[in-house]
Amino acid sequence: MGGIGIVNNPRSRRNRRHPGVAARLRQRLGGDGEVLDASTPEELDRAVERFRAADVEVLGVNGGDGTGHCVLTAFARAYGDRPLPRLLLLRGGAMNTVAHGHHIHGGPESILREVLIRRRHGLPLRVAERDLLRIEADGGAPRYGFIFGTGVVVTFLEAYYASPSPSPLTAALLLSRAIGSALAGGRFAAALTRREPLRVTTDGDEWPDASYLSVLAGATPDIGFGFKVFNRCAEQPGSFHVVGITAAPLQLAFALRRIHAGSPWRRRLAQDEVARELVLEGARPRFTIDGDLYGAERRIRVSTGPAIEIVLP
Repeated sequence: MGGIGIVNNPRSRRNRRHPGVAARLRQRLGGDGEVLDASTPEELDRAVERFRAADVEVLGVNGGDGTGHCVLTAFARAYGDRPLPRLLLLRGGAMNTVAHGHHIHGGPESILREVLIRRRHGLPLRVAERDLLRIEADGGAPRYGFIFGTGVVVTFLEAYYASPSPSPLTAALLLSRAIGSALAGGRFAAALTRREPLRVTTDGDEWPDASYLSVLAGATPDIGFGFKVFNRCAEQPGSFHVVGITAAPLQLAFALRRIHAGSPWRRRLAQDEVARELVLEGARPRFTIDGDLYGAERRIRVSTGPAIEIVLP
């Protein structure tokens, strides 16, 4: 087949609200590819096998960050050393941080339309080259994504998912509440920002600090809300940006404007490195990959995963 293979997640928030999107994507795609629904691991496995056998050139994901992470994990495991197809993020979920970080805007249909126009006119697709993160907890099967985080990022996501109706507005209100609480020395910020004792090494070198508000790793500049936490992610091919935040919550709140602008991290706020490997050891550390939450018994290893090209409409 070649062409474009789109994995559609019917359970994503946006797709539940607009159930006709998948049918319209199929109609618009026509003979240029295929759309397959995947709301269970078994359905995703079947989509991987079909698109791998068809040697699709572009892998579309109609879901949010969590869907993208699950799809990339399934494809990276199945493809092994074989190059992954180009990735087309269609922004079909509640969280679309990776797409936003690459200035991909609009809905699934408009994004696909722009790509098809270029393809059907014989124009080369615009792409951004990235290296995925490969994350292993306690030596288990690897998972793949663009953003990894512990500590405050996990507690923020837990509060977000506990809200009655998680949405971008909910997340923005939650962030505003957290900032206000930090400025006032309130309990909400204190609950979100408990420091976590961790032993951290990058490329075999142990970090001097013993506890962190968060340890983050990114293969894309944006961590959400336009905050360019990983401003060095493209500094060296085959590496990613690691940030260990050691600042007090109030210090971090006052630095948010600089972080949003992508300014370099100051040592009083965080240690940051460009690395090929990050290892964290602690007592049952929790972590996130692209918004999905996980836990480890003791050890987490983050390394450079396979290269991928993100299609820019």
